[in-house]
Amino acid sequence: MQITLNKIAFDVKPVGAPLRGALLADPAIKRAALRPVWSWDKAAQKGTYAVDPLPDQSLAMPMGVSVFVAKPGLNGVGPQKADGPTQKMGERILEAVGAKTFGQVMQAVARVTGVPRRKIPFEAFAPLNDKTDYTILLQSDFSVLELANAGRNLSAFVFLPGIVTFAHVTREPVEGALHPGSVRPGYILPPGTQAAMTMRRMAVAKRLMEMQAELGDLKPADLAIDDPRRATVSRLGAEWKVLQPKPAQAA
Repeated sequence: MQITLNKIAFDVKPVGAPLRGALLADPAIKRAALRPVWSWDKAAQKGTYAVDPLPDQSLAMPMGVSVFVAKPGLNGVGPQKADGPTQKMGERILEAVGAKTFGQVMQAVARVTGVPRRKIPFEAFAPLNDKTDYTILLQSDFSVLELANAGRNLSAFVFLPGIVTFAHVTREPVEGALHPGSVRPGYILPPGTQAAMTMRRMAVAKRLMEMQAELGDLKPADLAIDDPRRATVSRLGAEWKVLQPKPAQAA
């Protein structure tokens, strides 16, 4: 698959687990993956958005673009960023696509993939309103893909949200109130474009194949109930179903 950013063609490839882990560990990506979106003031009985909502009061889901050039020769150690080459690659990406900032690169990606949106499920947290101050967090599970142009020796990585979950935190435990983490409404985001659907399918398929290889003859149901791989396979399977092309309807 290829996409074009400002007339520059990039091959799209899913990212394997070791590199995906290194990319998701970047501080900027971690902030995008878990961020506050709403705060409630019990005394004022009023809430405030922590991010700017769209006109219909929905939120644009976080997306991202980053550059990562790995250090060579680190046998047995996960990929680590080579700062100098990474900075140089970033400069070359900006020059190639005619952008001044990576925000402009992200805008070019968004024109291809669309920007998913979702409203905060306020009703799930309403029982807290007369009990305590609280903050609603948005957690995003990203599909990670590489955008590569071999002829120009260019490489960047794009992060597309697939599953989002809302949760809350309080400053201190409150008797009779919902415990942080006890309410976690989650949603699989529908892809906004055909390109976004194909890209996310590639990423999810890669992760499912890796999980299958890791589990071997084990089935997810054979795993301990608290084994995180069980939940991961379940989430990936649910997203995979949503990303399947819908059959054409007869006229």
